[in-house]
Amino acid sequence: MLGKIFFFFCQSGALLYALNVEPWYRNLWEFTFSPSYTYDYFRSIQRGRPSSVSSNNHLLLFHLDFPPSVSWELDTELEFAATSFQGMGFRSSGWQARYLWLDDVAGDPISLTTGWSFRGVSRRNLKDLDCPYHATLNFEGNISCGKEWGHPNEGYLRACGFGALGWGNKGSLWVRFLGRIEKNIAHSHRWQLSLQGYFGLGHQVIVNTLHFNGYGSIRHKSLDCTLEYSYLFRVWGELSFSYSRRVYARSFPQGVNFFMIKYLLPFSLF
Repeated sequence: MLGKIFFFFCQSGALLYALNVEPWYRNLWEFTFSPSYTYDYFRSIQRGRPSSVSSNNHLLLFHLDFPPSVSWELDTELEFAATSFQGMGFRSSGWQARYLWLDDVAGDPISLTTGWSFRGVSRRNLKDLDCPYHATLNFEGNISCGKEWGHPNEGYLRACGFGALGWGNKGSLWVRFLGRIEKNIAHSHRWQLSLQGYFGLGHQVIVNTLHFNGYGSIRHKSLDCTLEYSYLFRVWGELSFSYSRRVYARSFPQGVNFFMIKYLLPFSLF
């Protein structure tokens, strides 16, 4: 079964939610494979009818990115989810392509990328209160910019911002944004602090939790704050642990706690 999942993932093409947001690429012609596991839970839906709905959720994510040139980056991912409403199964698949316009590491004032992404979502997951997507077919245009300070041998400090406008084959538009600050210590330890917002532009404010049919028509809002620590193994990749807390929600799951573990493995076929 795992072999089939991995085969399908590798055939998925180029690629979105844990899709890359920072405006810095990894090494040219080097693949990066990043499996991760996330557990989250919530006890209520803000403006839900009824609002008292609890769910324990498990998410497996397989991500692959690849910069074929100094200007382009391609990445792709697969999601599998199990929640209190349904058993483990395929949730979504995403693809993203980004173009680097400015590179502060190479001497430009900032780093700047623009890109587009596509995500396909299974129909059964759109009826799951834990699934954040609007439609079975989801598209986004995005922009990311950032700045790095530091010495190559001592580590660095980075700050970046990301914004995206999305639309689907049904439902309303949505807006996403993320702000992040990152501290790399001697290329062995990395700390990240980020704030992510997600706003649906639908017309409904009440969430019918008994007959839920997706967030596509709902005017939902959320803010998630994340603290992440990574240990860097140099050639053997990175191991990361993170905790996120939903600090604000409207017409969306509220008070959500997220716990994630992720391993990042770089490799090359050339």
